[in-house]
Amino acid sequence: MVPIDAPDDDGGAPSADRPDFGVRYSVERVGADARAVTYRGHAHLPSASVALEVRVALPNGATEARVLGEGVADAAELQRAAAALVRAATKSAVASGRALPRKIVRWRG
Repeated sequence: MVPIDAPDDDGGAPSADRPDFGVRYSVERVGADARAVTYRGHAHLPSASVALEVRVALPNGATEARVLGEGVADAAELQRAAAALVRAATKSAVASGRALPRKIVRWRG
C-alpha cells in the first residue's frame, strides 16, 4: 500500500482524513488537454490511504482509474469504484461541454 499517514506507534488514533469504515475517495483535477482531464488523490480506508489517478477521456467521458503503487490489497476494486464515482460526478459536465469539477469527494461504505 501507499499510505500517506498511519496511526502513531503508540496505537494513537488514525488521521482524521480516514473513515472509521468504508472508503472515502478524494481527487482533484491536476491537468487537462483536448483529449482528457486527469484527477489525482486518494482512496482513504480505515487502515491506510492509497494514492490513485483517474483520467476522464474527452469528448465521451469514459473513465480509467489506476492505483499509484504496488502491493495494494483490492486494487482492482478501488480502481473500479474510483472510475465509476468520477464518471458519475463528471457525466453532466462532459455531456454539456462545461468545465469538469475541480475536486470530487465521495464516500462508499
